[in-house]
Amino acid sequence: MNIYLIVFIIYFMIIIVTSLIGSKKAESMEDFAVGGNKMGLILGIGTSMATWLSVASVMGVPGNIYSRGVCAISGWIAGWFLATALMPIVAYKVRRPAVPCRTFPELVNLRYDPGREKSPIRIFVALVELVGYFIFSFIQIQGFGIVLSSITGLSYNICCIAFMIILVFTCMGGFESVARTDTANAILILIGVIAGAITVMNLTGGWGNIVDNFVTTTAPAVEGEPALQAGVLGTPWGIFGSSVIISTLLANAFGSVVAPHWVARFMAPRNAKTAALQMFCVLLLLVPVFVCLVIIGMGGKMIIPTLPKGVTTDYMFPQLIMKYLNPVLGSLALTAICAAAVSTANSMLLHCSTSLVYDIKRVIQGKEASDENDEKTKRELRMWILLLGVLAVLGAIAQFSLLAQGFTYVYGAFGSMFFALILLGLFMKRMNRPAAWVSMIVGLVMYLYCTICGAPFGLPTFIVSAGLSVISALIVMSVTKKPPLEAYEAYFADEVSESTLATIHRIRKDA
Repeated sequence: MNIYLIVFIIYFMIIIVTSLIGSKKAESMEDFAVGGNKMGLILGIGTSMATWLSVASVMGVPGNIYSRGVCAISGWIAGWFLATALMPIVAYKVRRPAVPCRTFPELVNLRYDPGREKSPIRIFVALVELVGYFIFSFIQIQGFGIVLSSITGLSYNICCIAFMIILVFTCMGGFESVARTDTANAILILIGVIAGAITVMNLTGGWGNIVDNFVTTTAPAVEGEPALQAGVLGTPWGIFGSSVIISTLLANAFGSVVAPHWVARFMAPRNAKTAALQMFCVLLLLVPVFVCLVIIGMGGKMIIPTLPKGVTTDYMFPQLIMKYLNPVLGSLALTAICAAAVSTANSMLLHCSTSLVYDIKRVIQGKEASDENDEKTKRELRMWILLLGVLAVLGAIAQFSLLAQGFTYVYGAFGSMFFALILLGLFMKRMNRPAAWVSMIVGLVMYLYCTICGAPFGLPTFIVSAGLSVISALIVMSVTKKPPLEAYEAYFADEVSESTLATIHRIRKDA
């Protein structure tokens, strides 16, 4: 127990130092929101990699593989890798403007409503972002609470409250602070999952034994559940069926590419080339991490065939660590899970507060940029970070969903709403405001309908919702007016007109 606490305390001290260093650089609102649009390659890789490696990955993926089989690879992991492979292209386009946006809703304002500073579409998108990332935040707190309670023996609820303190602290310095702590977290996560995978391989006797057991076991995931059908864990569709897994893959892939927090991260690098390159490097670095997570998930089924009654499969990896790993390696692995929660939740909480203060309150009030207003806005952001952190803890205590599945629902909604909005907007000059509104509404309504009632003809939910969203956008843009030059020029030309440049500064409310 002592070694676990010592490693965790060391980790916490590292987080404090990196947060303080980052917070000193948040001098302006632009620094707070996107690191001043000047982030280098190393920090960009670190923060992007750590954001991918949330508890939905580090705990949720092994837990999903353990209980649902290979379908977790074909649905979740394959979807995330497809998303990362597409991200360099989107990142380049998002960061192409000489004067980049600061937030996702601000980009939507510029691309679809350049004539209005108090843009309804910007406020609507900010509200959707606020809800989605609040859900993401309490999912991360939930994962942290599971791990810390395993380490200390404290109650899950107390551990969630402890996480709020760490989470709020890392967010107070803005994006630079988040990026620095993320980079430290990414290194720790890589070390932790490698340690876990090596231990699993030693305990099971190797990959061959793991596979043989996995494709033949009938042991239920949790005591009291029915026995599994022999071989079901080894099939690509698992217990779900092809339609559900295809929908999950597409939701994770295209929902991630256009998710607001990723689009915002593409704005932070110093130039478009760096934005694209950082995501290519992240794709390469994710390979060893997810190979280790697959080994842990499949090997865990051999080491712990069935979990005790009363726990979810998200507890599988922490229990494996506590029971079987060397204390030093176990402390690294458990702290890596905590790092995964911190690295994603601080980003999500920052986006929640930015949406609320910068993209809703400030837009409605119509405040111009100034040193005084920037300072006031940063104070309000920190206040809302604290309040939203408290609310997220309450949501985590309720434990609404399994970790990886909760992420999939939000990514599915984001993808259905924003697929046409972002991808057509970045690559088609003809995409306009009416088409953007219709695509978002149709995508969200159809995703909710298909999720609750089932997709028609047994089709994958995401294909129906995102497909109808794109079709509706194409129809509407073909029968409505072409958008003004100021709406798209910055994303299609290296040199922009004076009117476009003036529009960008007006929407950003630059002094």
